[in-house]
Amino acid sequence: MINNYLKLQYKLLTRHFKATGLPIVVAPLLFIGTSYLAYYLLLQYPVFGSYALLLSNFQLLFLLTEKNRNDFLKNTFSKKNFYTIRLVENGFVILPTMAIFLFLGLWLYGAALIALALVFAFLIFKAFGKSIPTPFTKKPFEFIIGFRRSYLLIFILYILGAIGFYVMNPNLVLFCIAGIALTAVFYYQLPEPIFYLWNSRESPARFLLRKFRHGILQCLLFAFPLLLTYAFIFSSEWFNALIVLGGILFLLPFAITLKYVAYPREINFPEVFALVLCFSFYPLILALLPFYYFKALKNLKNYL
Repeated sequence: MINNYLKLQYKLLTRHFKATGLPIVVAPLLFIGTSYLAYYLLLQYPVFGSYALLLSNFQLLFLLTEKNRNDFLKNTFSKKNFYTIRLVENGFVILPTMAIFLFLGLWLYGAALIALALVFAFLIFKAFGKSIPTPFTKKPFEFIIGFRRSYLLIFILYILGAIGFYVMNPNLVLFCIAGIALTAVFYYQLPEPIFYLWNSRESPARFLLRKFRHGILQCLLFAFPLLLTYAFIFSSEWFNALIVLGGILFLLPFAITLKYVAYPREINFPEVFALVLCFSFYPLILALLPFYYFKALKNLKNYL
């Protein structure tokens, strides 16, 4: 039964990839390219690159602990098979990062990654529900859902930020603020049902501006405590805080715009590629944001 379950998961992943419009033969090339990019960035920024990879795997492992999903597995498989599946899934998740750590001789980070995979195999978190209150309003809904999927990651980033203040390491604090902003970007990955837009009386421009405003304000609700403390403690490096703040002000609207360029489908390869380009050369966002903004307006006219 375990083999059948793993085959089913493989088919689901294959269908998700084909939904992007790309042939399945491209998947291994993208995987190799992404792994090489992570390896290259790790060479350039060994400390923060290692943190980033660990936190990325932490969030992926956390998503696999969602209660409803694990309740289904428990009801379907025996206890032994359930934990076997969880360990195998976690092993597949950490495998690319583990290979990079071992290749570079980062044994400590590799051991930490294995420990995370083992611990998360025996944990179940209720990621949704009234038991996890959020500081966000229902509009936009993305931050309520996103927070309940990533609250543990946000908590870890705040702990790292506090450590950065304690050891007087401004770069670590900026890394945590940037991590919070990137986490918020991924909240806009999934589209809402079409009737949400049908019920709106706003024009496409007003709809997007409202999304921008609420998204930025709620992202700043995450990041502003660290930013303000950073500007106070590291007052001589306030310009770096402004750069990160500017990144939030541009990157989040860009992610929202890409969501409604792709709407009603999920964000696929073309939009992800545009986002990666901006990560690689951030000033490019000044040219791409207006271009995709008008594409989003044109697309939203079909639904508003």
